[in-house]
Amino acid sequence: MARIMIADNSPSVRFLISILVTQAGHEVVLQANNGREALNVYFETKPDLLIVDFQMPIMDGISLIEEITKEDPDAKVMICTGSIEKLQCDSRMNKGVTVIAKPFNNKDFIESVSTALKN
Repeated sequence: MARIMIADNSPSVRFLISILVTQAGHEVVLQANNGREALNVYFETKPDLLIVDFQMPIMDGISLIEEITKEDPDAKVMICTGSIEKLQCDSRMNKGVTVIAKPFNNKDFIESVSTALKN
């Protein structure tokens, strides 16, 4: 069982991800509405996996990942986004991060979670 943090500005997406990872046997330790909220509690919570949206208000997913990996280079991260093209063009994108496009197939999503946890 992994401890997972979700950062996405869509309550319905956070809810769906929460249901999927819980059904897969994992624990959701926090749901954040934006990157700043997630960053503020990440180091207190120390999740096994951080699932983030690429485009969020206040702090986007890539900025969040950059801030976290400065202090925790081994952090496991997965990006879940409806903006794959924009993400692929973002020069800050780390090639080692697991990415899944929205909308996603539930089975593919859980497989991506497993991949991200192994990386």
